[in-house]
Amino acid sequence: MSPVRAHVGDLRPIYAIMRRINTGADVQSVLEAIAEGVAQAVGFEVAAISYLTRDLELEVVTVAGSTDARDQLVGSRVPLAEMEQELALAEPLGSLLFIPAERFADVPTTGWIPAVDPSTDASHAGDRWRPEDTLRSPLLSPDGELLGLLSVDLPIDGQRPDAARRELLEMYAELAGVALNNAQRASDLEDQVRLSRAVEAINSTAAESLAVAHIVESSVAPVAEALDADTVWLRVFGDGGVADQGQSARHPAGGGRATPGMLEHAAGDARTAWADGVVVLARIGEDGSVGTAERAPVAGFGQHEFTGVRPRPTDAERVPVAGGTAGWVHRRDAPAQPATADQSQVVEFLRVASADNVLLAPLGAGPDCLGYLVAVRRRELADWSTSEVHAAGQIARNLGQAVLNARLLEHEQVLVAQLESLDHYKSDLISTVSHELRTPLTSISGHLELIEDDPRGATAASFEVVRRNLERVLSLIDDLLTLKRLTDSEAPVASGVVDLQQAAIDAASAVRPSAVEAGVTLVVVPSGGPLLISGDRDELERVALNLVGNAVKYSRRGDTVTVSTERTERFVRLVCHDTGIGISKADQEELFTEFFRSTNPDALTQPGTGLGLSIVRRIVQRHGGSIRLESDLGVGSTFTVRLPLSRVTS
Repeated sequence: MSPVRAHVGDLRPIYAIMRRINTGADVQSVLEAIAEGVAQAVGFEVAAISYLTRDLELEVVTVAGSTDARDQLVGSRVPLAEMEQELALAEPLGSLLFIPAERFADVPTTGWIPAVDPSTDASHAGDRWRPEDTLRSPLLSPDGELLGLLSVDLPIDGQRPDAARRELLEMYAELAGVALNNAQRASDLEDQVRLSRAVEAINSTAAESLAVAHIVESSVAPVAEALDADTVWLRVFGDGGVADQGQSARHPAGGGRATPGMLEHAAGDARTAWADGVVVLARIGEDGSVGTAERAPVAGFGQHEFTGVRPRPTDAERVPVAGGTAGWVHRRDAPAQPATADQSQVVEFLRVASADNVLLAPLGAGPDCLGYLVAVRRRELADWSTSEVHAAGQIARNLGQAVLNARLLEHEQVLVAQLESLDHYKSDLISTVSHELRTPLTSISGHLELIEDDPRGATAASFEVVRRNLERVLSLIDDLLTLKRLTDSEAPVASGVVDLQQAAIDAASAVRPSAVEAGVTLVVVPSGGPLLISGDRDELERVALNLVGNAVKYSRRGDTVTVSTERTERFVRLVCHDTGIGISKADQEELFTEFFRSTNPDALTQPGTGLGLSIVRRIVQRHGGSIRLESDLGVGSTFTVRLPLSRVTS
């Protein structure tokens, strides 16, 4: 055979492989064809191809030649760090890396060593191939990234390959690199398409929601599925950015509960990440150490852009393999450091869950960080891909916008409800005031007409009716003015020292004539001495007078009203108890609202505006106190006012 025909015969398999690559054949079949070509055309009994996984392990995917080698090697993995020790011993032969057997004295080989009859290896003279000899070719992308290795063993002629065979082997290695690069690009593109659809679906679901809680609960499972994460936590801060409040969800549900300190630490990391425009990646070591990986810029965070194309790594992100003779790989984790005091709780929480690879993406909109999502993977799973990191960032940004929209809607609904309530309040005010003014004024008008018709026959009864109704009108006006003052948030509380016991005694004295007239027994049970509190004397006396007056008004003949005061270490109490008509449970729910009148027919026979108890509650609250009601219909009521004790000693 002529030399030209022989070379054509060597190149024909390469041509066939190139056609398969160009027509888009699956990468596994292309790699198998390359391995077969190396074994047959270059002349080796064993040819193996491995690719570099995302977690930096070389996995053998195809072996041509020896069945024994195929059974032993296919599917096996070797960490790149171990392989790198071997490659560092290599003698470069062009792009090939040849490691003579004698260099393995201190470093164990990671490859397959055939069983060789010692009688066939009696001489090591010249260029004879030895069983421990190793020849590998790095499979590189066009810009030099390590994608895998082509390894050969047992040359058919028993000799170390000459320059011509090495050149042919380099051609096959180049093709394998092209095939792996195309496969990686196709995989990245497929991953980007899948993640883009997932991002769009999650965004669509979140955008349709009108409640923050629903956004969080409906998104956490799809996020976990999209990112292929073992666990995902999604948290939205409460009002004011409070970390341990707001809405949160976990997928899968269950697991340990994070402490407030852990939540605050995660919130701080999220706020920093949002301000810097990054997604943060970290690795938790089995010993509790922390390695912080890249802080990946993501679209919509700060000024960063992301086009959907895998970014070209900078020199700072490239780590040479075997001094650069085997290309480079993406920089992984920074050197692991012991967990700081702030990190320790978080690290232990994740370590118990066997979480290794951690991703934190901040949720936000505009300048505000609104929450975060944390996704983790177990130690045996791969690191996050570039597409997954950017997808996580886009998901978090979209969820942040959805949360902001939902909160704006919630605030709008609150404002609408407040406006509706204000409108009802205005209507109630007009209706109540009109009714309460019309009745006494009509009575006054009628009696004045009688007096005008017969001035000489005017009786004391008519003047008494006019006086009583004028007092009713003035009382209503006084209540309205008091309510207006109390509802003014800027109205200060007058500073003074008030004896609550004396206020109770004075109120009972003022109401006693009405009690005697109604046949109600009024009893005052004083405490052992003055009960001094800080506040407005007029307002606090009004509280006592209103409660005692109501108790007498809504009691029947023969009932008893008891007014007592007492002191504790920090508070004073005014208790007004009656055995009167009582208040139903339904009425108790609205008793302290403005213009509310009881639904009890017996109570409705008594005149009133429905403002008295509302004024009492507002005064008590202005003084830092509280009011409690205990009552049952038909058996009486007990009102208890509790107010802070004055610093002035009694």
